[in-house]
Amino acid sequence: MRNLTILLLGALINSVGTGLTAFGLGVFAYRLEGTATAVALVQLCAFAPIILLAPLAGALADRFDRRLMMAIGDGGSILGLGAVLVVLSSPSPRLEAILLGVGASSCLAALTEPALRASVTDLVPAEEHVRSAGLLQAATAARYLISPFLAGLLLPLVGLRALVVMDAATCLVTVTCSVVVMRAVRGAAAPGGAGGRSGAPTDPDGVAGHLMGGWRTLLRHPGLRAIVGLMTMMTLAIGTVQVMLKPILLPHVDATTMGRVETLAATGILAGAALVALLARARPTTLLSAGTAATGTAMVLLSLRSWTWWVALSGFAVFAALSLCQAGAETLVRRSVATDHQARVWGVISLVTQVGYLAAYLSAGALSDAVLEPLLSPTGALAPSLGVLLGTGAGRGAALLVALAGLGTMVLALVIHRHRGALVLSSETSAEAQERGRGRGGSRPTSPPRRIRTADRRIRQEAASW
Repeated sequence: MRNLTILLLGALINSVGTGLTAFGLGVFAYRLEGTATAVALVQLCAFAPIILLAPLAGALADRFDRRLMMAIGDGGSILGLGAVLVVLSSPSPRLEAILLGVGASSCLAALTEPALRASVTDLVPAEEHVRSAGLLQAATAARYLISPFLAGLLLPLVGLRALVVMDAATCLVTVTCSVVVMRAVRGAAAPGGAGGRSGAPTDPDGVAGHLMGGWRTLLRHPGLRAIVGLMTMMTLAIGTVQVMLKPILLPHVDATTMGRVETLAATGILAGAALVALLARARPTTLLSAGTAATGTAMVLLSLRSWTWWVALSGFAVFAALSLCQAGAETLVRRSVATDHQARVWGVISLVTQVGYLAAYLSAGALSDAVLEPLLSPTGALAPSLGVLLGTGAGRGAALLVALAGLGTMVLALVIHRHRGALVLSSETSAEAQERGRGRGGSRPTSPPRRIRTADRRIRQEAASW
């Protein structure tokens, strides 16, 4: 657990630095161009490479030392930040050049996430997976919890270039943490261990074979495909909340209040991570179904009123419940996939699931502006009906879209609960297969067969209907 703590500390520090740059560049882009499109382009260049390159990053992390991949990713991203710093130092910085630097930094940073997630499986026993998932969520959430406050205070005092330099410095800290853990793991394990701990290729398949292996693993396991489908639907719903939060509130509050509301809502991630740590012994299917139901309920509540405190509390509940859902899904994936295949699988999962965010970013705004806002205008077609419940006027179409996404999420929770046996069966079957494989290899004796209780038989029968 000590090595994982070091990695999570590095991830926490890096997350804060990334949030500083993201906040500063968003403000700079808006001031430079005066459009929301400019801000969206900065976010897209920072986010899309991490999604699109995730399968390749996972394949590399399975073939080579995972901590080495993290060090290369964080260290290489400094080059992109350096390019951004050079552009900002010019007399007339251009947004296009900044976008290139942001994209380059993001391409290299894409190496880190699959390697970090797979390192959880490397470094802690199975009974600690749920707790570790909560700690990982807390570390990566720092950019939403800490960075907005820090960046808001520092930007007027030291300027944007100083924020970029701070981000680069946090990358150096993360590289140091990765190298320390890499050396510790190499010293404790024999060369050529699982996950590429020796820093050399662990098998002769090549990167292309590892890349396709992640897809084959996903396609071969129906339960794993189901989990990934559920996670994709959840990212679509959460992406809708992220996009619509500003249109819901900004017609009624100023930007300063908007920032405070977003930060307060994001603290739900931290509260949810703490709750996950307390519920470390809970069944992952219970966490998944309960978290999904609570997330959908909170989304519906958020849409009902535009009061500042109401939106802040509802947003807090959304992100707290989401942590339960994520922890349950991640634990099921870890128990369904062999350790030495996890990084490549996480790379594919990151690509597939986070497409939901991209879909929300691309479609939610247009759907709200072109369709739902006119329907909930004071003279709109839905004003006499839904307008009585949600209200009418600016921002109410965005609220309706969040409510629809919340209702869909609640239906999804019912589906998860009804077919939870398929998810349990997937993980048990994979574990049994790995145990048989170890027994054939002579490295570990097979476990004695466990007695199947009546409840277990019922769960297995439910699996056929998934």
